[in-house]
Amino acid sequence: MNIFKLFYPKSSMKRKILDIKDDIEKLIMHYCEEKFWIEWYGAYDIDPKHLVFWICIQSDEMKLNLKVNSELINKLRNILIKNNYPEQARQYVSIDFESQETVNRESAGNWYQHFK
Repeated sequence: MNIFKLFYPKSSMKRKILDIKDDIEKLIMHYCEEKFWIEWYGAYDIDPKHLVFWICIQSDEMKLNLKVNSELINKLRNILIKNNYPEQARQYVSIDFESQETVNRESAGNWYQHFK
């Protein structure tokens, strides 16, 4: 849990995003046996639809398994609803997967360059 989120009011956009990130982590634990982490970024303060979550895992195989799991995808989308993310923006929020193997192959292991 990110304790810094406690500095933001529950109704603030930043708090909602941090709560969503925590909920994604809790959910992914049940589907992924590899080490993983969640990255997020976006211009959500300009428009809430400009938000991206990356579920970063180790292998291409796990990435593919997670991407095709429709139950998981539905649960991830429902996390936006649970945390009262603005309804008009929900369909535009990107939640995707990336692997260390892909970043190593395509971006010499540099996640920052990979996401640029």
